[in-house]
Amino acid sequence: MSGRRVLTGAAIVAALTLLVGRWMAWLYTEHVWYLSLGAGDVWRAQLSATAVLGVVSFGLAFFFVFVNLYAVRLSVVSLVFPRRLANIEIGEEVPGRYLTGAVTALSILMGALLTFPTDKWHTALLARMGRPFRESDPYFNADMGFFVYWLPFETAAHVWAVVVLVVVTGVVVLLYALTPSLRWERGSLYVSAYVRRHFTMLGAVLLLVLAWSYRLSMYRLLAVGGGSSGVFTWMDHHVLVTATLLLSLATLCAAVVVAWAGWTGQLRLAFTAVSIVLVLSLVSRTLAPLMIRRSSEPAERAAQERPYMSTHLTFTRRAYAVYRMRADSIGVGVPAIADASPRVAIWDGATIARAVERQRRVHVSGDGPAWLETPAGIAALVVEHGSESAEARELWVATRYSPIAADDHGLPLRLSPADELVLTEPAVYDSAPDYTVMSDSLRQLAGVELVSTRSRVMHAWGLQNFRLLFGELPANRPTMIRRRAVRERVGALTPFFVQGSEVLPVVAGDSLYWVLELYAASSTYPLSRRFTVLGEERGYFHHAATALVHAASGRVRLIASPTADPIAESWFAYLPALFTPLSSVSPVLRSMLPPVTDGARAQALAFSATGFLGGTLETRHFALPDGADSTAAREPGHVLLPSLPGVSSLWPLLDSADRVRGVIVATAGAMRATSWIPVTSDGNRWGAVVDRLRMADTAQHDAGAIRAPLRVIPVAGQPVYVQSSYHVRAGAPPALVKVSVLAGDSVRSGKTLAAIFGSTQQVRGASTPIPLRQRADSLYRVMREALGRGDWVAFGRAFDALGTALRTPGP
Repeated sequence: MSGRRVLTGAAIVAALTLLVGRWMAWLYTEHVWYLSLGAGDVWRAQLSATAVLGVVSFGLAFFFVFVNLYAVRLSVVSLVFPRRLANIEIGEEVPGRYLTGAVTALSILMGALLTFPTDKWHTALLARMGRPFRESDPYFNADMGFFVYWLPFETAAHVWAVVVLVVVTGVVVLLYALTPSLRWERGSLYVSAYVRRHFTMLGAVLLLVLAWSYRLSMYRLLAVGGGSSGVFTWMDHHVLVTATLLLSLATLCAAVVVAWAGWTGQLRLAFTAVSIVLVLSLVSRTLAPLMIRRSSEPAERAAQERPYMSTHLTFTRRAYAVYRMRADSIGVGVPAIADASPRVAIWDGATIARAVERQRRVHVSGDGPAWLETPAGIAALVVEHGSESAEARELWVATRYSPIAADDHGLPLRLSPADELVLTEPAVYDSAPDYTVMSDSLRQLAGVELVSTRSRVMHAWGLQNFRLLFGELPANRPTMIRRRAVRERVGALTPFFVQGSEVLPVVAGDSLYWVLELYAASSTYPLSRRFTVLGEERGYFHHAATALVHAASGRVRLIASPTADPIAESWFAYLPALFTPLSSVSPVLRSMLPPVTDGARAQALAFSATGFLGGTLETRHFALPDGADSTAAREPGHVLLPSLPGVSSLWPLLDSADRVRGVIVATAGAMRATSWIPVTSDGNRWGAVVDRLRMADTAQHDAGAIRAPLRVIPVAGQPVYVQSSYHVRAGAPPALVKVSVLAGDSVRSGKTLAAIFGSTQQVRGASTPIPLRQRADSLYRVMREALGRGDWVAFGRAFDALGTALRTPGP
């Protein structure tokens, strides 16, 4: 028996050693990874917040579990296990200290399993250090920070408390069912007086949690009211808020009464208190609002709701930064329709990427191309890598395509080879494996050296890959690169921000960067309208920062937004070393930053509902349906507007009569902003425009062709409608069939806009060429790295590309 116990103890100690060792290895690898990116403050903040939450929540959960389990243990007078000695069966009573020890051990285990979720660490931290908004709601006079910072944390704590209560109650019921105190006897359930008292105490705790939920509901009414689209109304303010507050107090009192009645054995009093709470909840939250609503006249209700609607509009403008939008005048846009051909992209970004992948048998990195402004017009930059041949997997090329034209087969038109830039294989890109070991003799990678034995042991243990310890590693300073996917890498540094929908490439000099926008969002911001943004319903959405990820090294620069909101400013102040100002970015890189499309779309949603402060409130809405087939890509239009920098993204807005009233424009470059460009209505309803273009296209429309979304371009103060059609076959690249344009009352179609309206611009080779010295330097670097790793195929391809570049005339 003693030998078995020793073996069991040794197995337990070995298992705990392995678990603790792996946890320490994970802790070490996380620490050195954050240090390699210069983000040690993020790791320390996460560790300290997680430790505090874990210790406090473990202590509370352990105490609650232990009290309940010890109460169950006290109901057990003795526990006897039968033992057989030869042919004699003898009952052996378990000592009381063993039962108490089992209760303690089970309480520790359940307390560890019921700790507060670790992914909520930034929510708890923001509740403690969030900067005030310095504006209060007009009903509770609470700073907006209470709703944005504290309310989400308190809600998460309430959910955790409910989970702990439900789990502990289930365990208690199960344990009592194993004793004679709770059993099914003669067709009825027998519950002893001791068990009834315990269940009543748990019922009192449940009422306390219910009173807590009523308190939270009172504040959440300001975020999600009873009006249309969640508007806070007069009924919410004067009836539901008061009723919920009184209901919370009544439930709190009922919890005290139930606890006292259960302890003294007066179960009827406890049942009466619970019944009163249920009746009050039904009357105050359902019957009273219904009766008051039916007793008031429509004109009276409209007068009551008027000030609440005004407050709702004000807070919606603040929640989505509508006040930062620029209001341009009619006439801003393309000056004449003949000038539109080099400025309007007739290819969607997703369609270009799909066509390039299938035509050239390559992979396109990022979520689409980057849009560039060139002297010849608009251009699309695509980052390609790999091919069907294994020899080309190391070759990465940044290639420019013309989104305003197509070749003879309807495929995207590649610009001059002088515009191609050969890149080294990035350390970070969208489809990269989770981790890899790379040679870093020049000390350029943002990774962890695997030179020391300790580093190799910890990484092998933490990643469960012991080839890192015993296998061969690359020569010349092997470096571990983890979190190679762009979103995962940025998300580990900024889990408190919401990531944008696009990871876009930017080439500055001979370096490739990935650009990812970050946003501060909240679903508990009060009194604003809720919109679905980035897949979730939100009541607050502001641009916070831009992540610039250097693809070759993996280093991340987080550029703070110049117009940051209090949520972002709180993190900027708490983690000052993590963020840098926009002025620290080179002017060339600043000018190439893409538009903040998700933020602009959120502003457009809010603007369509509220308009500008002091302006005429008109009903506006997005253009839906957009006239596209179900398989077409959904993205904004891309246009070069003479009065705005860079390539802009734009969405049309319609009035209540479904006529185009203007476009929302998101600009690119150093001073990115959102503008409203109104247009003079041409009298065409949106549905009629869609039908006219579809009817004009019917005679030439193939069974395999799909229509792209209908675009609206502001031309000389008038809306011009542009829609492209693509021919799509299974396994083949999509080909441009034609472009249809409705201007005024005439519909015209052609291969491109230049074919329709004429253009003096030369598309092929018209973009700004990359300087020869820059192309040669980048290719030389690729050749040197290929030579260092013995990759003669990649060396030969780069050598051929260098010869092509030297033969091509250029600056």
